[in-house]
Amino acid sequence: MRRFALMRKKERWTATWLGNSLKIALFIFFIFIFSRTIYPFLAPDRPLLSDILVVEGFIPDYALKESIKIFQRGNYRLMIVTGKQRTHGSQLDQYRNDGDYAAATLVKMGFDPDMLQVIALENDVRRDRTYASALAVKDWLNQNGLRLDSLDVVSIGCHSRRSRYLYRLAFDKKTEIGIHAIRNKSYDPDKWWKSSHGFRDVLEETIAYIYAVFFFFPGK
Repeated sequence: MRRFALMRKKERWTATWLGNSLKIALFIFFIFIFSRTIYPFLAPDRPLLSDILVVEGFIPDYALKESIKIFQRGNYRLMIVTGKQRTHGSQLDQYRNDGDYAAATLVKMGFDPDMLQVIALENDVRRDRTYASALAVKDWLNQNGLRLDSLDVVSIGCHSRRSRYLYRLAFDKKTEIGIHAIRNKSYDPDKWWKSSHGFRDVLEETIAYIYAVFFFFPGK
């Protein structure tokens, strides 16, 4: 009769109050370490000082202004601004993509237009836009016979590590990729968890970076 029983007695191990306390302590320790180290990890600032500086066109005006200073300090000879189709505001002015809009802003700030090149995505790319922009930059450099040993990219905050990683994927291994990570002024990076914007930005970029490293397999 026991062969058809619906329940049976089973012996198992379970944590004591000391074991549960240790698990809670380890979880709190992990959260503390994560909160203190994740933003610096996602926002490395490691430029290589190459001849060309690539600026991601979606960054805000204060970051564009800082890009001019970076360009001047690094003695770069050309600034490339990438961009995608704009999702808002395009009906109010003549700029249809972030690259042209950012370039016009840079010129308004006093940057020499002769040292500026816009490389914008022509199609409405809805996913993997950073990687698509990196490929567009690579194609433009190849078409113009520019073979570089290194390339520096300007991004903002915790988007920076993912940008550098995706540019490394797009470019030949002979081209090293440096990164300028401009500090995000919309929240305090040292206390990002105290701001809804900071909390959302850090967690989204953490997930996006994990996706890029482990689940993104670009085709040929």
